[in-house]
Amino acid sequence: MYLVPITVPIFLDGDTPLLATDWRRALLLLRDSLEGRYGPLTVAAPFLPAEASDQPLEKVDATEDQIKLIPLFHRDLRTRRYWLGTHNRVRARLAECLSGTTVLHGTVEDPLRPFCYSALMLAAARGVPTILVQDQDVSRSMRDLSKGKSLAARQWTEVQARLHERQTRNAARAAGLCLFKGKETIARYGHLANALLPIEDTSYLSTEIFPEQQVRDRLQSLLSTNRQLRFGYCGRLVHLKGLDRSLRIIASSVEGGADLGLDIIGTGPEESNLRQLSIDLGLERRVRFLGSMPYGPALIAALGRCDALLFNPRMSETPRMFFDAYAAGLPLVADGIDYVLERRDAEGATVVLPRQDDEGAVRILVELDRNRDRLRLLTERALAARIYHAADNWYRRRAEATHALVNRMRSPAR
Repeated sequence: MYLVPITVPIFLDGDTPLLATDWRRALLLLRDSLEGRYGPLTVAAPFLPAEASDQPLEKVDATEDQIKLIPLFHRDLRTRRYWLGTHNRVRARLAECLSGTTVLHGTVEDPLRPFCYSALMLAAARGVPTILVQDQDVSRSMRDLSKGKSLAARQWTEVQARLHERQTRNAARAAGLCLFKGKETIARYGHLANALLPIEDTSYLSTEIFPEQQVRDRLQSLLSTNRQLRFGYCGRLVHLKGLDRSLRIIASSVEGGADLGLDIIGTGPEESNLRQLSIDLGLERRVRFLGSMPYGPALIAALGRCDALLFNPRMSETPRMFFDAYAAGLPLVADGIDYVLERRDAEGATVVLPRQDDEGAVRILVELDRNRDRLRLLTERALAARIYHAADNWYRRRAEATHALVNRMRSPAR
C-alpha cells in the first residue's frame, strides 16, 4: 500500500467515512498519478464527527475510490490522554500497516502527538521508501500566532516550535525524498534532504481553468467601463485568514474614492462576525458571501467573475488558493508574507501590500483602482502561470520523483 499518515481529519457520519472535498480531490489526483503502482492508497488520520465540519464533505468508498481510510483517534483528544494510552495503540496500528507498505508519504505536523513523525521514522528504519511532505513552515506559523500573547504562552509555543524543528530535521535526514513548499522551508531543511522536490500543491486540472477569452473579456470590461473592481477570496472563514482586515481595508479604500467589491467563497466560525462587520462598515452592497462550494470547476468559475485575489493573513502561510486564482486568470493582491514575495518573484502576477500595514494597503488599493491598466500585465502573467501549475502537470512531476526514489531503493547498489 501507499500509506499516508496525516493530521487532516477523517469525518464520520455513523460508520460512513467522509473527507473534505478538496482533500478527497487531492487524494484522487495522487492515486491517479501513481497508476496503482504501489498498491491501494491508505490514509491514517484522526477523526471527527461529520457535524463538526464547516466545509463541504464527500463520501469515500474504499472499493470505488480505491482509497482506504483508517480513523486513529479523536482529533480533539488532549495531549495528556493521548500519551496515557492512545499513543501506543496508534503506534502499533501504524506499525501493523507498515508491514504491507510499499511507500510511506509522511509529514511532521503535531509535535505533541507525533504519530505522523513516528510512522515516518519507523518506516525509514525498516527500509521502506519514505517521502517527507512539508507544505508550510509550521514552526514559523506557531511563532506568528503567539505574538501578543502572554510570556508564558509564548514560552510554551517556543518549546513546541523547537520540538517541531527537531522532528523535521530528523525526518528530513531519514526520508528518501523531501517535498517542501516555500523557500523558507527549503532554506531551513533542504540541505538535510537526500533528494528534494519543491512543491506547489495545486488541485485544479488544466481542463478546468477559466476560459481565456472570458478572462480577456472581463479585463477589457474593467478597463473600458466604470464598473466596480472586484476582489475574490476562497477558503475557510477563520480569524487567521484576516478577512476582517480585508473588509476594513476595502471600506477605507472606498472612503478614499475607490470603487471596490469582494466575493467571499467559503464558510467557517467567523462568518457571522464578518457579515456583521460588513454591515457595520457600510459594505452590504459591495461584499457578497457566496457560501461553501465543493472544490472543482464551479469554484474556479466563481473566482473567474472577480478581477484579483485579495489576501491579508495574520500569519505566514502558503495558501493553495493563490494557484486557484491563477486558474481563474486572477493576479494576487496580498500582504507581503514570505510566500507572497516568492510568488511575485516566480510569476510576476502579484501586487504586494505592506506587511500588516492597513493604511499602506489602502493607499495601494486606491491607486490600483485609479490605474486599472496595471492589472493588464498582471493578468497576462497569471494566465501564463496556470498551465504549468495545473494539478495534472504537478502530480506528474511528483509521481516521477516518487518512482525515482523507489527505483533507487530497489537498486542492487543499495
